[in-house]
Amino acid sequence: MNKRINFEDNIFILKVRLRMLEDLVRLDADPEIYLGKTLDDLAFIDASLSSLLDALLKNGKLIEREEQFHNLEDTEEQLDTLLHHILNGSGSVSAAQFPLIQEKIRAFQRLSAERKDFIRDARGQEEEAGFDALVVSSDELSELLKDF
Repeated sequence: MNKRINFEDNIFILKVRLRMLEDLVRLDADPEIYLGKTLDDLAFIDASLSSLLDALLKNGKLIEREEQFHNLEDTEEQLDTLLHHILNGSGSVSAAQFPLIQEKIRAFQRLSAERKDFIRDARGQEEEAGFDALVVSSDELSELLKDF
């Protein structure tokens, strides 16, 4: 089944959730309430970014593909900054307060780094190939205009 993914809206929502988590890490939030939810949110964001990247890699004909790669990479950087704050910060929801979460946070960092590598590779391959989704070849143009 073909389904249309609205990359921009999905990425926007993930960025809003990341900003909310960044605020939570800076504030003196009660870890009994927020620690578990924060880890669940990170797992959700991680899975969502993986899903979006997979869909983007499979959709080679998306018109704004390069822009969406950029948006995903930017979101990964935002996630990486948040994970760094959780690992190295001194807030109430941090690895300093809960050393047991260090390994989970590092796992999220590794997965994010792998996705960033995939994004950079995909962008590099398109640049090397001189790929421009907005350019129509003469064969494509002939095919489109054959009925006129």
